Amino acid sequence: MRDVSGLASRVGAAVSRDAAFDVLIAEVSRAFNTRACLFQRVDGEWRVLAQARGGLRASPSNVALASERFPSDRSIVTLDLREIGEGAWTWAPLSAPPEPPIALLLAEDWTASETLISLATLLSSVLRSIRDRDDKRRAERLLVEEYTLARRLSRLGGTELVAQRIVDQVSRSLRADVVSLALYQPSINRLVVTAAHGHGAAALADIRVEPRSWVIGHVYSSGRPVLVSDVRRIREAPQRRPQYRTFSFAAVPVLADGHVIGVLSATDKRDGSVFDRQDLLTLRTYSASAALALMASSRDTEVHRLAYAATVDALTGLFNRTYLDVRLLEEVERAKRGSSPLTLLMADIDGFKLINDTHGHQMGDAVLQAVASTARSAVRVFDVCARYGGDEFAILMPSSDHASAVTCAERIRQRVADYVSDGDATPRLPPITISIGVAVIDEGDAPADLVGRADRCLYKAKARGKNCVCLSSDDLSVVRLSAHDTEDPV
Repeated sequence: MRDVSGLASRVGAAVSRDAAFDVLIAEVSRAFNTRACLFQRVDGEWRVLAQARGGLRASPSNVALASERFPSDRSIVTLDLREIGEGAWTWAPLSAPPEPPIALLLAEDWTASETLISLATLLSSVLRSIRDRDDKRRAERLLVEEYTLARRLSRLGGTELVAQRIVDQVSRSLRADVVSLALYQPSINRLVVTAAHGHGAAALADIRVEPRSWVIGHVYSSGRPVLVSDVRRIREAPQRRPQYRTFSFAAVPVLADGHVIGVLSATDKRDGSVFDRQDLLTLRTYSASAALALMASSRDTEVHRLAYAATVDALTGLFNRTYLDVRLLEEVERAKRGSSPLTLLMADIDGFKLINDTHGHQMGDAVLQAVASTARSAVRVFDVCARYGGDEFAILMPSSDHASAVTCAERIRQRVADYVSDGDATPRLPPITISIGVAVIDEGDAPADLVGRADRCLYKAKARGKNCVCLSSDDLSVVRLSAHDTEDPV
């Protein structure tokens, strides 16, 4: 009995359940000086966990044939395996419900061995303890990973970043090669894969799944998780899965405020094994973290959207007067600190009231949109284009001096004058011209000083016949450009 206890202790000291199986089969084979196999029943099939001294010397098909003869009770019995080229083997079960069945198979007849009977009882208890210990460790690790993930997600912005971090973490935790997160989009009544990890991720990004359609759609509609050991056993499932290596998968709903907002799913475990209840629990734990993070990022995105909308003119898509005033103050202070140039353009559509009176306000709106689009296309990406009010526009140009600013202003003026509506555009726009005033910051200027000089130049441009650019220099002289000028001002 001392030897039996020592053997069981060595198995129990293994660092993990898989390591315990290796120690068990090696120690038992050595103790009985014979070949040995360890089997586990998974999804209705007996599979080899470990072997020693060659185990069953038979082809995989013959091993599968032999497993059909394995008994279902907990008795130690002798099996006649001459049909597969073997002799007598002893069958000793090592687990009890509700644990997955595990059994030891020893070459020769050991049914009368008191040592084997005692060892089987001890090993059953040891394996149960190892399973409980591993489950506890796994739960503790999951809590740590979930906490770490939650902290990381709280620092991210945007649904896509949050979703990608979630699927990457699930892949690591479940050791799954393919993980995806699909979120429901009401506008198209479809689930869309927002983030994916693993091979075929790019192809998954194009998937649109209708609610109640197979797997993801079913999980979304029912709000219930799905755990499948072998998809080939599902009648409605596609029998060919060329992009996947295995046939087992797990999928859980992502719930937020009592509603299903998406589905988190995983397949292709790296070791080829099937997903079990513990994997499903892990997936559900991460889905809870995902829901909180996604709701937070969605709200954050909405806040940013509303904040952005508050700075943009709804008609033209340019920044509005409020945003321009804030940026103008910032850029004036920055220009003073860095002794760098700063230019402001003020532009006004010529004869805009006549366009409204003659063609109507819809035409007037179309003209405003055309001028806004033209101005935005003619400036640098970091210049600030804004609708200042009515038919007046302002363009703030950091690090821009007189020459470069006037060149830009003339480019805008010329493009507006040359603007032609698209052939299919409705309504067709009348001829448009604009007048532009240009002012560059002087030492000691406040924002109002810069705006005032640009405005005065704009009025002078109007007074000189419109469709021209006027600028102020240090001595407030005025330079006029018209459609007939051919050289840039200096």
